[in-house]
Amino acid sequence: MSDLDKKGGVNKTVAAVLDLERPLEFISEEKFREVAKLLEEVHEQPGVQQILDHVRPRLVKLRPGRKPNLQRLFYLPLEDLLIFDTISPDNGMLPRHLPALAWKYVAEHGDSETLKQLEVALKRTGTGDREAHKKIAHRVWPWASAILSNLVANTGNAKGMLGRDVGLIEELNEIAALLQAAESIDILKEELPPKPIRSLTDEQMGMIRRTIADGAKGDADQVYVMVLIVMVRMAKRADFLENIMGMTLGLSGADKPLVYARLSRLVMTEVTDRAKQLSATDKGNLVGLADNARNLVNGLVAAEKALKNDPRARHQLSEMRKTAEKTVTQVVDNAKGTVVAAISVGPDAPLESLIETENSLLALRKCATFAGQIGLDKSVTGALGSIVGEVRQKAEKLFASVSHKGGHQLPRAEVEQEMYWAVRMTELAGNPDDADKIRRQGMKALG
Repeated sequence: MSDLDKKGGVNKTVAAVLDLERPLEFISEEKFREVAKLLEEVHEQPGVQQILDHVRPRLVKLRPGRKPNLQRLFYLPLEDLLIFDTISPDNGMLPRHLPALAWKYVAEHGDSETLKQLEVALKRTGTGDREAHKKIAHRVWPWASAILSNLVANTGNAKGMLGRDVGLIEELNEIAALLQAAESIDILKEELPPKPIRSLTDEQMGMIRRTIADGAKGDADQVYVMVLIVMVRMAKRADFLENIMGMTLGLSGADKPLVYARLSRLVMTEVTDRAKQLSATDKGNLVGLADNARNLVNGLVAAEKALKNDPRARHQLSEMRKTAEKTVTQVVDNAKGTVVAAISVGPDAPLESLIETENSLLALRKCATFAGQIGLDKSVTGALGSIVGEVRQKAEKLFASVSHKGGHQLPRAEVEQEMYWAVRMTELAGNPDDADKIRRQGMKALG
């Protein structure tokens, strides 16, 4: 088959993929692997990269066998930092199109003989031969890093290469540093647990420190990118930042605060995103507000501890703390008002109102788990205690009227319904002992 015929067949297959009756991310795993392998082979074809970007979450999950190429090896040290934004978030993350520009420059301006040798060596490896791929990657990384380092050293050339992305010079320099530190990054990724990493042992922290110190040899850019790579894999990034920067990493006294400040941008971005998510939450969704307020408060507490020596960060965090306090106060007031109003109606309220009441109590319970971190624990426990008191008072009046001889007797079914509703409300308010007491009082009143 001629190259032209082969290319024509490939294009037809790509067209078929675009016209699939079912979306690509929903086809069978077997078919998805086949299509993904094909698309990797023809990634330079128009529209193919957009398809790969769209199905990347499933691609990562299934990890289908992928025909290796030099660009893929080039990306390996950077992949944890890639995002879909087209502009710099100024926190160490890399817009996905920038490495593509960087690789294109390397392939066009690097030594053509070296590039050819690498391509030939890679073609001789099998699809699943990871060790062989790693050996070639260890040749690609320093070669590409040297080319990009020379580029960023000449600001004029770097700006010319970036064109309209001229604002990404810092990120381009970061890519060069990541490639230079790639072998150490590879060690870290192999030795660490899968992301998100919930916690690290003392031995793992020691391994990280040694790898960074030995690999960076005091170079601030190298320390920065290696800490950043581990940091983005952590579930609690602020805690990790505080711990690792408290260790000896070989940095000079002048460089350490600068590296710390660069890394703190990622922590601030994470907390700011949580604050935005809270602000965007429907104000009528009390459970959602409580959940998002908890996420923000947990992030705030960790960030305040990690960035305590940064005046600007402290000011920003203080403003976000005020937002969290205001939101929790509103949730408590609205939830308490809803529940107290529902108590007077009781279990005969419409289903929608009953659901709203239970959600209000759930929101209060959620707030109780973190309110102490922002000084609102008394407000939340006071609201819950007040609700329990209102329910108990109504239940006791009901039971007293039932027990009163000669008085108006309510139907037993109605009394039982009121009793079990009171028990349910008290349990939801987090007071099982009071709930059981109401149940026993009710059973006694009913004889």
